[in-house]
Amino acid sequence: MTVAGLQIHIVEEYLMDFAPSMSRLFGIPWSEKSFLIVFALVGPVIYTLTSLGLYYKIPIAGFVAWFIFIGPGVAEFTHFIFPLIPPDLMPKDPDPITAFIDGTKIKDMPNFYFKTTHSYYFTGMWTAVLPMVPGCIAIYRLLLKD
Repeated sequence: MTVAGLQIHIVEEYLMDFAPSMSRLFGIPWSEKSFLIVFALVGPVIYTLTSLGLYYKIPIAGFVAWFIFIGPGVAEFTHFIFPLIPPDLMPKDPDPITAFIDGTKIKDMPNFYFKTTHSYYFTGMWTAVLPMVPGCIAIYRLLLKD
């Protein structure tokens, strides 16, 4: 359920320009292409192999599952903090910008800073709870198993 919620969450992030938003927020060169490769293409392969590994009781799969529960599961709450952080790049300009960051051209970086946009939203916020809830439940159940 955590992975299913995560995949839905990744769709929202992609549609709402998560990578360019993070680039503007933290001044990092994260392109849409690299976001898609990591989260929409490589991620699902890892999740599938992890589920097979858990089924066949391969120990490393348990480690990866914990990473999924903690990372994409619990850590998704950060989406609710991001609108409160002023972006590194032009925080007072509400319009999307295009800029070179460390030599990489990042196009159409939106600004989700609450004080500028007066809208409390950051890309991925509405679906962030989808991987969080089952991830937290899984951690709770695994810790109480003994």
